[in-house]
Amino acid sequence: MERKFEIDSKIQGYVFDESTKNSLFKLAHNNIIDSIDMPIASGKEAVTFLGHLNENAIVAKIYKVSTSKFKNMDKYIKGDYRFKKVSKDKRDIFMVWASKEYKNLTLALRNNVSCPIVVAKELNVLIMSFIGEGDYPFPQLSKMKDFDFDIVYPQIIENYAKLLYGAKIVHADFSAYNILINPDTQKIYIIDFGQAVIYSHPKSKDFLKRDIMSITDFLNRKFRKMNITYEKVLEDLKIKKEELYGRNNKSWTQ
Repeated sequence: MERKFEIDSKIQGYVFDESTKNSLFKLAHNNIIDSIDMPIASGKEAVTFLGHLNENAIVAKIYKVSTSKFKNMDKYIKGDYRFKKVSKDKRDIFMVWASKEYKNLTLALRNNVSCPIVVAKELNVLIMSFIGEGDYPFPQLSKMKDFDFDIVYPQIIENYAKLLYGAKIVHADFSAYNILINPDTQKIYIIDFGQAVIYSHPKSKDFLKRDIMSITDFLNRKFRKMNITYEKVLEDLKIKKEELYGRNNKSWTQ
């Protein structure tokens, strides 16, 4: 029997060109998604939607091939040995971008980073686990009025250390906007891995520096008496690396 797939009529104007619809119908046919119901986030390169499979909440991240205003995508792709031959066609670049996020999430998950579980990819559509409760996504760390530094900061260090020294990738867009937090347990989840680069990327050190500065500046604004330095965050990452992987783990950040 043909599987029924539904797109809420109120959101069809977002990013659902024929190619995207065909991708969604294919995913539905493969029993990966039943419906697309409402947008939960919109960024430069994609819109993230709440979807469902058998009444269970899931996420569909759809890259805006025709309407995106995100520029300079190539600087995150060039130098990545996984994507050597990429044309300058906008559609092709977004297909690579979707593949890049899929691969980066897969690497992160293999190294026990707290992040969405990637389920499937079809062209410019990425299906992931839903981070939230019921149909309500957990808030971004940036929107939390209060949280416990002693609970959250160690998680930030541990997860980024696993990303950096285990998966050997740099997030390249790490900020409080790309961290979700469970308000009850204060467990964090890192999201948005499209810009993440492998450690051998020519700009990886620049992106790492930017990541460290971004999260450190945020924490200093939240906890003014802490006076956290960039050097302390980097040192804490190295200490966590030794705890997780031992002293013999070779790293380009040493």
